[in-house]
Amino acid sequence: MLEADRAVFLNPEEFGEEHTVEGRSVVVVIDEAILVESKRAEELGLAQGDIVLFGKSEDLPDQRSAGQSLNVDGREYIVAEWRVDYGVAKIYLCQTTLG
Repeated sequence: MLEADRAVFLNPEEFGEEHTVEGRSVVVVIDEAILVESKRAEELGLAQGDIVLFGKSEDLPDQRSAGQSLNVDGREYIVAEWRVDYGVAKIYLCQTTLG
């Protein structure tokens, strides 16, 4: 059941979009609106322009620790938090002046 939900959420016909993560094309969901209502984003000190990226954990690079960089669509972000639940990575990313 969870696999079916994951497939719908990340489906390009539904919410998923193709983006480049670390030079590799993957289907993910990128959300800025969740930051407005997310207590966790507030705790992490995220601001407007920072993003949350959702994707299948197996499609993404190896999990990174807070403070490490991740390139999304040619732009460098800093990982604030990277969690994986039921095969879906939820990555809070902060803007950086790099790249």
